[in-house]
Amino acid sequence: MEGHARKTRFSITRSQATRRPSVIRPTPKFYQLTGGNQIIATLEEPSKLKNDSLFHEIPVILNQDDQRTPNYKIIGGFNNNCVQVELSEQLLASIEHHVEWVCLLTFTGFQFKYVSNNSKQKLLFALADEDAYCYCDKNPCEECRFKCKNGFAVYTYWQGEGIFGRDISSFGN
Repeated sequence: MEGHARKTRFSITRSQATRRPSVIRPTPKFYQLTGGNQIIATLEEPSKLKNDSLFHEIPVILNQDDQRTPNYKIIGGFNNNCVQVELSEQLLASIEHHVEWVCLLTFTGFQFKYVSNNSKQKLLFALADEDAYCYCDKNPCEECRFKCKNGFAVYTYWQGEGIFGRDISSFGN
C-alpha cells in the first residue's frame, strides 16, 4: 500500500485524557454485617455504619509481605490497558484458605470480581477512559518514575482471614 497513509486504529477503551487524572478520594473502608457475609465498601466515613452494632469495620492489611496480599502487573499499553492480579497458587490450592473476591480501586471507582472455589489464580481487570490513562505504550508497564497508576489499589478478601491489599505504583516503592 505504497503512497497511502496507514490509518491508525485506536481502541474504544483508550484514554482520551490529556493529563493524568487526579485522585480525589480517601482510602476505602470495608464493613461486614455482624454474623453475616454481606460486606459494604465505601469511600466515605458513614457514621451510621460506624456507630451501628449491626456492622463492624474490617481492617485492611495493606502492603504487607504476606501470601494473601495480591500481586499485580499493568499490561496492554495504550489501547488495551488492564491490571492483571495474581493470587498465591499455594494458598488457592489449600483447603484452609478461601478467597471470596478481588477488588480494584481506580481513579473513577471500584471493580469487583468474585472467585468461586479458589478457581482463578490470575484475574484481569480491563481499564477504560480515565482509568486507562498511561504515559507510554510499554507492555508490561515498567512502573517508571511517572507512576501513572499511582492511587490505584487492589484488595483481596480471604474468608475468615480479612482483607489484604496493595497500593499500585505508589511513590513509596
